[in-house]
Amino acid sequence: MKGKITLFFTALCLGLTGCMVPPKGLEEERFSINSYRDISPKDLTCHCKTVRLGGKIVQATVLPSQTKIEVLSLPVSSISGKPFVEFQSDGRFIVYFNGFVDPENLKERYITVGGLLAGTEKGKIEQADYTYPVIQPDKYRIWTLSTTYDYPTDDWDEDDDWGFFRWRHRPWYVQPEIRYYLN
Repeated sequence: MKGKITLFFTALCLGLTGCMVPPKGLEEERFSINSYRDISPKDLTCHCKTVRLGGKIVQATVLPSQTKIEVLSLPVSSISGKPFVEFQSDGRFIVYFNGFVDPENLKERYITVGGLLAGTEKGKIEQADYTYPVIQPDKYRIWTLSTTYDYPTDDWDEDDDWGFFRWRHRPWYVQPEIRYYLN
């Protein structure tokens, strides 16, 4: 019996771990740089480093033969490969996709991209000059932000039936706990 329980919990742990793997081709070990902060000026000029970065898509521009995507960089989970939604941004980077990608499909979406660090591009963020790292993508995954609302449980004693007066002392509005996750 003990062996069956051990086998069950081992299978359960492996099954749950399987839900947390990064998308195929975006495993952390495949890339020499896994954080925006780890990019040095030397890396930007050599055109030889592979990177895995992620974040929120800020803007998408369709060009004649490609689509330019500007991404607000966020730290990426080493386990799942998803950007951390509630973290502070590290900076911004640009990804060029070959062909047409409809900008409407990218609004309010998140991305994890892996590829070659291909240099820099000068641009502006509002009135400020900015130098963007540019990535030639090899693999990528687009994520959708989902929201759940968790309401606190009712702490009233179910056996104590006061009828209408039971609700007299209950607050009229209970603040939910909001949780964000990517899928």
